[in-house]
Amino acid sequence: MKRRFVTSALAAGFALAPFVRRAQAQPKFSDVTVPGTIEAIVAYAAGGGTDILVRTALPFMEAAIEELTGRRPNTVVRNIPGAGGEVGWVAMSRARPDGSTIGVINLPAIALVEAARKPAFAPWTEKLVPIGVNVIDPNILVANDRAPGRSIRGAIEKARSDPGSITVGADGPLSDDHLAVYALEAATGAKFTFIPYSGGAPAQRAFLSKEVELMMGNVSDYVNVKGSAVDSMIFWESRYDLVPEVQTTNEALGRDLGMFGSTRGWAGPAGIPPRLLELYREAFAIAMAKPAYKEEAVRRQLTLVEPRVGDAFGEIMRQNQQSVQDLLQLFKAGGYLE
Repeated sequence: MKRRFVTSALAAGFALAPFVRRAQAQPKFSDVTVPGTIEAIVAYAAGGGTDILVRTALPFMEAAIEELTGRRPNTVVRNIPGAGGEVGWVAMSRARPDGSTIGVINLPAIALVEAARKPAFAPWTEKLVPIGVNVIDPNILVANDRAPGRSIRGAIEKARSDPGSITVGADGPLSDDHLAVYALEAATGAKFTFIPYSGGAPAQRAFLSKEVELMMGNVSDYVNVKGSAVDSMIFWESRYDLVPEVQTTNEALGRDLGMFGSTRGWAGPAGIPPRLLELYREAFAIAMAKPAYKEEAVRRQLTLVEPRVGDAFGEIMRQNQQSVQDLLQLFKAGGYLE
């Protein structure tokens, strides 16, 4: 009897062993102190694209932080609109670097605001540290049947031989669309008449009514005008999943003009403790990979790309800053910057 008891006890012990090991396992970042409440700053009003991005992602980031630390923080969205994003980004850059404040920065808007006004968040690439990005809305140039040769190439040739003869409508001024127009001019030698509109929707209407021959917008704009477009090209490194029919600049013109678009990435104030910053970056990567997040993001029409985390997003930040600096003279010549 005693022998059977010992055998049974041993069997029970072996059966319990995996559960004991799991109970003893510590989360990867159990040593990191996470603020009880994390405030996520949105530098624009509630209801816009950036606000939707943040509110979609935060529950998944909360869960990822809990998975990595064993503790789930509360997250709060704080909308701080004003001056084209400047007010919110100043607040983010001046926040205590204890991890209690993070947020989203919009590129190239933040670089253009810095070039225009020298705000308190300058230099932004030093005052803010990258967490990650997975929402980029690439620029797309479209032509209607008023364009010479019914093509983008024909419009470029005309704008090169007769500067100012071709009109380009876009959101602007000082927008990602505006920057992409200047990048196209610098690369091709063409000179367009740039007509800024107060948002993507008015620019779409101008294109559809043929007030302009070309429109520079984003993937989200293209979806609304593609029925009237006779030609299009995307400022991206390869065909884009959401609009696979749109050729790249390399395919359309035989040259790679670089990657341009509206980028919305997560960042925080410089000085966040390295281990805490590492936690936020890993939590971002985990959250953005969740199928449930991707389904919700697509449902809300967010333009997802493969996540760039930490230094990979930092490189995108530096590239945007360099693009703005390279094209600064064109903004000044156009009277948009002093």
